[in-house]
Formats: sequence, C-alpha cells, structure tokens
Amino acid sequence: MKFENFDTRTDWRWLTPVWIRVGNGAAEAVRGPGEALEKLMYRWPNRADAHYSLAKTRCMDALSDPSKSHSARETFIRAAIEAQMLD
Repeated sequence: MKFENFDTRTDWRWLTPVWIRVGNGAAEAVRGPGEALEKLMYRWPNRADAHYSLAKTRCMDALSDPSKSHSARETFIRAAIEAQMLD
C-alpha cells in the first residue's frame, strides 16, 4: 500500500485532538487521521516501533471510511505513547 499520495481534503476530524510533542518542540494538536498520517510519515522519530505501521494503515483507511476514524485515533495514540511523543 502506498502512502505518498494521500489526500487530506477528505480528512475527517476527531472530536478531541491528540496532542503530541516532536522532539523538544512545542506541543502540536493532531486533529484527524490525515494530520496523524502526515506526522507518522514525515515527523516520526522511530519507524521500527510496533504500533507505527498499524497506525499508518489505520489512518489511511480512515481517510476513505469515516467509520474507521475512532480506530485510527486509538492506534495513533498507542504509537505516540510508544514513541514517547504523547503530550
């Protein structure tokens, strides 16, 4: 599955954003699966973590099926905890 060509214009928003911190930077709100996928692809520190790949897949799935948005959010949170990025 290719992730390079995702379209955030079809992004569904979560009711509550997930706050992460990339490195020593300021906390950032991630408001939906499109933003989560962008963080996972371009700003994630460790792509070998167990939840990383699953979070990418679930976020991509949620972009085309809003019923999968909750699952994407939960998996993204687990990946952020594992990467010690959850703020």
